Amino acid sequence: MQAKSVTVALGAAVVLITGPARAEPDDLVSRPLVLDRNTFDLRLTMAMNVQPRTAGRPMTLAPDAWWGITPRVTIGIIHSDASLDQIATSASFCVRESENSTCDRMYHGSGIDVRVAVMSGEFAIAPRARLLIRDLDPFKPAVTLGSMLRWTRGRFAITSDPYLRLPLANGALGNRSAMMLPLWLAVQPAAGWALALHTGVASDLAVMRDGWHPLFAVDVTARITGELDVGAEAGWGSLFGPQADPKRATIMVAAAWRG
Repeated sequence: MQAKSVTVALGAAVVLITGPARAEPDDLVSRPLVLDRNTFDLRLTMAMNVQPRTAGRPMTLAPDAWWGITPRVTIGIIHSDASLDQIATSASFCVRESENSTCDRMYHGSGIDVRVAVMSGEFAIAPRARLLIRDLDPFKPAVTLGSMLRWTRGRFAITSDPYLRLPLANGALGNRSAMMLPLWLAVQPAAGWALALHTGVASDLAVMRDGWHPLFAVDVTARITGELDVGAEAGWGSLFGPQADPKRATIMVAAAWRG
């Protein structure tokens, strides 16, 4: 009886010190920016054009894979436009080609993605670098330098992944320096579901004044099991602005396994 009283007293003291219990952060909007050691994130993304008269062409199927090599460092092999924060149909592998697009042959290239966590919690930071082969003919190697940033508050999150893309060769053949400033405004309305508005701006640096184009899309992600997610994104890579192309919309559907 005395031991039980001591236990109750200790429990009450903990409550008084720590305050009322709170629910854990949302399982989707606040996932760590890097993976745990020896865990994987495997994704397959299908992207297709939904422009009138050419719907379904082009279409790409792009695999991505990341591995947590330490608790703070994640490395990946990437192919998808989503891995570059783009709303497009220019990824490898192009399964339905179109001569009037960048998806004019099956394989364009791939990349290596490295993230390093330097801060976690409500405000998380993970510097990120990618080594890309953007195309093979002409050969377009490039590197991106930037950082993933995220602020979470309960069911809400604001995420960005700003970066500069710098060419390593053949800048005069279309491999231009560029910037990407994406932004996601996300909410988790229920357990296992997340909705996000994906916006931002991108531009080649040489034509920034009249070559910028805003991104606009809506994302939906559902956790099917503890390891499997499915998601869909629909929107435009250039909805308005100097390079507006509102007829060229894209739908991207992805399945991801984490474990």
